[in-house]
Amino acid sequence: MSSIKKNLYNFQYLAFNTFIISSYILIFLATLGLSNNAIVYLNIMDYYIRIYICLFLIYRFNPFRRIEFNELDRQIAFSSGLFLLATSALNNYIITLQKYMINLFNTIKNKINK
Repeated sequence: MSSIKKNLYNFQYLAFNTFIISSYILIFLATLGLSNNAIVYLNIMDYYIRIYICLFLIYRFNPFRRIEFNELDRQIAFSSGLFLLATSALNNYIITLQKYMINLFNTIKNKINK
């Protein structure tokens, strides 16, 4: 692997893992209702990571290239499946759970303040 390809691979690997870890943290914060802005940031990150994954998959796995499947390919393929699941099935659940948690915390807060 040439130096430029290796540097690009390392950058993509680091950037992708940073996005994934950040997404997990934001999902955790949004689900527990610990941050009102977490869901906004999660939606923004979700949009850009989906664009990145789409472009990566189109470039990397187009029928005109011969590739050797590597660790980054495996992670992106797995994560793209998770993101499809999350955006189609779990997104509504997370928003509903966040609203429930916020209402629960507000109810507890009101009872404590009385």
